[in-house]
Amino acid sequence: MQGYMRNIEVDVHDVDFNGVCRVSSLMRYIQSTAQMQLTENGMSYDKLKEMGKAFIISKIRLEFSAPVYSYDKLETHTFPCISRGYSFIRCYGLYKNGAMIGRAISVWALVDIEKHGLVKVGDFDLNLQTYEAWDMPIGHIRMPSAMKKVGEYTVAYADLDQNKHINNTKYADIFASYLPLDKRRIDSITISYLNEAKFRDKLDVYLEEADGFYYIRTVRADGKVNAEAEIHLCDI
Repeated sequence: MQGYMRNIEVDVHDVDFNGVCRVSSLMRYIQSTAQMQLTENGMSYDKLKEMGKAFIISKIRLEFSAPVYSYDKLETHTFPCISRGYSFIRCYGLYKNGAMIGRAISVWALVDIEKHGLVKVGDFDLNLQTYEAWDMPIGHIRMPSAMKKVGEYTVAYADLDQNKHINNTKYADIFASYLPLDKRRIDSITISYLNEAKFRDKLDVYLEEADGFYYIRTVRADGKVNAEAEIHLCDI
């Protein structure tokens, strides 16, 4: 497997009421692996901040062929992909007992904080070898035209990251709260991050089931769409 790897043991606190590891935790594992690769290469979060830059995720898709349980020993792999324009692509693999049980592809933008603009891929060298991306759909989510409001969510302290808005991994937990997950798990999820939500922001949550998928949208008080997701469930 190309790229960067580290070993993980699933923490008992990272599983849900089914005893299955939460998608948010798996997202945290793989993204922490990516951050370690960047940090070891001199591109830590703090170093980028000193440079007036920050990576912001715009979309991620994850697929899981098998459930993950407490104390499972995993290998997390990640690599930056051949990218162009303003989209920095990164892929991830999740392995158990030598077999791939999960993979993901994500799209990031590099923001120039001082200029309030985006940095082109060709204008920023991560000094890491790039590889071809996984063949995974990562295009526009076709949301249903009509969706029902199913609840409201207030952004809490536990949701926040260092940028003081909802950390991208936390959305999987927010969405899961509105899904029928008794004896079921998420086996694929695509999330589009559209407009940030900050501490104590109130979000309206909309849901619709169509063609075997669950579609969720969160909307800020100002009417702007915060995030959208397409989620598929399977039995455990």
